[in-house]
Amino acid sequence: MFGAVATLHATRGSNSARAGRRSRLPRFVATLDKPGIIEREDIRNIAIIAHVDHGKTTLTNALMKQCGLEKVKSMDSDQLEQERGITILAKNAAVSYKGIKINIVDTPGHADFGAEVERILNMADACLLLVDAAEGPMPQTKFVLRQALKLKKKIIVCINKVDKPASRVDWVLDTTFDLFGCLGADDEACDFPVVYASGFQGVASNEGPDSLEKDLTPLLDTILEETPCPKIDNSAPLQMLVSNLDYDDYVGRICIGRLISGDLKVGQEVGIKYGEDGELRKGNVTKLWQFNNNDRVPTDVIKAGDICCFSGIGEVKIGDTVVDLETPMALPPIEVEEPTVAMEFTINKSPFAARLKESTKVTAPQVKARLEKECLTNLAIRMDGGSTSESFKVKGRGTLQLGILMENMRREGFEFMVSAPEVLLRENPDTGKQEEPYEEVVIDVPNDFQGVIMEEMQRKQGVLQSMEAGAVENSTVLTFEIPTRCTIGLPGKFAQRTSGSAVMSSQFSHWGPFDGSEVKIREKGSIATTATGKATYYSLLNFQLKGRFFVEHAEEVYAGQVIGMHNRETDLTVNITKEKAVSNVRAACAQVTENLNGKIQMSIDDWLGFMDTDEVLEVTPLECRLAKKTAMKMK
Repeated sequence: MFGAVATLHATRGSNSARAGRRSRLPRFVATLDKPGIIEREDIRNIAIIAHVDHGKTTLTNALMKQCGLEKVKSMDSDQLEQERGITILAKNAAVSYKGIKINIVDTPGHADFGAEVERILNMADACLLLVDAAEGPMPQTKFVLRQALKLKKKIIVCINKVDKPASRVDWVLDTTFDLFGCLGADDEACDFPVVYASGFQGVASNEGPDSLEKDLTPLLDTILEETPCPKIDNSAPLQMLVSNLDYDDYVGRICIGRLISGDLKVGQEVGIKYGEDGELRKGNVTKLWQFNNNDRVPTDVIKAGDICCFSGIGEVKIGDTVVDLETPMALPPIEVEEPTVAMEFTINKSPFAARLKESTKVTAPQVKARLEKECLTNLAIRMDGGSTSESFKVKGRGTLQLGILMENMRREGFEFMVSAPEVLLRENPDTGKQEEPYEEVVIDVPNDFQGVIMEEMQRKQGVLQSMEAGAVENSTVLTFEIPTRCTIGLPGKFAQRTSGSAVMSSQFSHWGPFDGSEVKIREKGSIATTATGKATYYSLLNFQLKGRFFVEHAEEVYAGQVIGMHNRETDLTVNITKEKAVSNVRAACAQVTENLNGKIQMSIDDWLGFMDTDEVLEVTPLECRLAKKTAMKMK
């Protein structure tokens, strides 16, 4: 799951001379600024950051392949990541180039998983900022760059996908430079090195998109030259900030992080402390690994400056510091931005609860334990008590993040119910007034649908910030500022009204005043059934002019279940199980055969964008159903 190391032997003119000089340097080099501080010349630690779908994972896979790995396993190894084509969890890899180990961390690009980026940056000395050669900087580009500049990381800009027909490299470079200035970067940070690359083809250049070389050697050379060597204080005691957690059925919890100072050995007794005022706990390192060949390779000792993982300590969480027992000096805990969206999880109370053989976890203690485990490994997820003893309020960065959690739970055999997403409010510490989160929404849309987007955003209280030509001909990029509560359900609505041609991305912007107004999540009402049984062909045919259905002929339904979408704003109740009356009187004329419209296929993300505040979503390993809260006797 984690890590890859391979070796690439390259000789390239002047680069060979630099490699020769570097090979004669000792592994540890003393610095002149502080006595006792040394630099490790044999290691570089770098994080790859970018907006979603700008090519981070593809580029990382190409680096590993060109560094000698015969079988490169994609960094997106999780099943959900492969299905959705996005990175959800941060992962470690390592390549060896010119005798130097380069630890690479692949981070998610979607805004909902921003907490992964915030904590992973603590392990890196530099960041490789990928920017799409056609799209340019996007909302998540601004977020990850802001985090990197806040931590004073060295930034290397890589303009990726320069082989795209719609690429506009000069514009992207100018826009990226402007972004550095807008974020308050100093002169040194604004003087960033630039590499032009195509991760798909595995080529790069320092000169420009028209001078691409045959491999990614220019990028690797730039990483070696620009990434600072890890600085180590020989006089400091053991310190390692736990930045990630994994779990193994045989060895238990596995801590992952960068060793800041000291050595870590198998069998060593260490302390665990959260912040300076935290309680000191003890534990032993039973197993120790380093990253090598797409795997964790056991080792006996890890030196400071390297990224490693170990097991042996059960009670540990992200943000803890592994310290020396005699001189326990804890590092500042990892801080991430507060969640903005909440949903209430509870046990399944529908008449069809626990009927599936795949449903193995249906009780409240099992649901609670799973949510607590998620909170340990995901800093952006928080959990509080719900309205009852069997419900739990789960907070996150967005509906996509909570939807991923729900999808993982259902695949693990859980059955549960969730309420509609609600946006969290806060009280301004200075004025005492309520505030709500606002987001920056960027929409790339064909000119033919520009009016549709403007109309919908105006209805949702969106304020247009900018409008510019898109990378593709006859397209426009619109930037809005809009309350987060108004964005729920927007991606699905835009996909429906623009035939899937509009691409929307968003990023948390700031906290703003809450005006107390209500915003409709959807314009259409729902169709609910009043009886339990099987949906009949006769009833579906009679009511199909009233709207579209989520169920099909002979599918089991229960009273209070939402079975369709009404054509009007009001809700409609019907008996979808009613059969046609049978008589022995022959019809005067032959019946005309009519075909039913197909049912609407809905994913968890679709349900979260559709459901209203008076509804609850039933999630099972095989299917999801929407129901009215009154039918479930829920408030």
